[in-house]
Amino acid sequence: MRTLSLLVAIAAASISDQNNNMVAALSTISKSSSSRIRNPPPSPLFPLLESSTVEKEHISLPGSSDNNSNNLSPFLQEMVDEQRELQMNVGKAMDTLRKDYPDFLSRTPDYSLYHENISLKASDGQIQLSKLTSYKKALGLVRSALSLVYDADRSIIQSRMVYDPTRTELRVSYNAMLVPKIMGVTGRTVHVDGISIYAFDLSASVDREGKKNEGAGKIREHRIEKLLVNGAALQPPYFNNFGLEALVGQRSGALVGAGAW
Repeated sequence: MRTLSLLVAIAAASISDQNNNMVAALSTISKSSSSRIRNPPPSPLFPLLESSTVEKEHISLPGSSDNNSNNLSPFLQEMVDEQRELQMNVGKAMDTLRKDYPDFLSRTPDYSLYHENISLKASDGQIQLSKLTSYKKALGLVRSALSLVYDADRSIIQSRMVYDPTRTELRVSYNAMLVPKIMGVTGRTVHVDGISIYAFDLSASVDREGKKNEGAGKIREHRIEKLLVNGAALQPPYFNNFGLEALVGQRSGALVGAGAW
């Protein structure tokens, strides 16, 4: 009887040890699996972020604040400065012409925009002159003649302008309604439509000797692309189209002979 009890006790102890070993093994497997889930091995296709250079290195793109003009070579820096200065001159010209066109009959235009060697041309070849002094005389004569007959306060001159950066040209289209001071002189209101092209000097603002180029960025050429008076192309003698032949006399012939506008 004692022998039977002893055998039963030994069997029970053996079973208990096996259960404990199984529990321990299962616990180890569970911990190992949990560890692998929390810390998966790095994939060759998707490396860990902490090993990536995206977060560790600062990436700067061209044109960003980090790649400013201080990083440019002297040659490129000079080009950037000249382009910036050209844009400023174009902006100044546009602002000034917006004021000069409506007040053409009442005040002298701002000639500081123009190059000393400016040329004035017409698409038909009838008008050609050069030098700023001749340009001033031509526009001055036109202003004086028109202001004698037409009322600056009642006349209206409107303009629209577009800048072409590829050609560095400013295109100004304008139309004017010139109201005579006395209706009996010209008989009716005159309507003028035209298109003018202004080309800018692209030479460097500073020459190779370090001297400042006063003409850089100024208007070098004024081309009259279209000029209609009451729907018809302007033809010499020019003042006759405005009914001014009786007032200006020989001046109109002198203007045509000079090739002025």
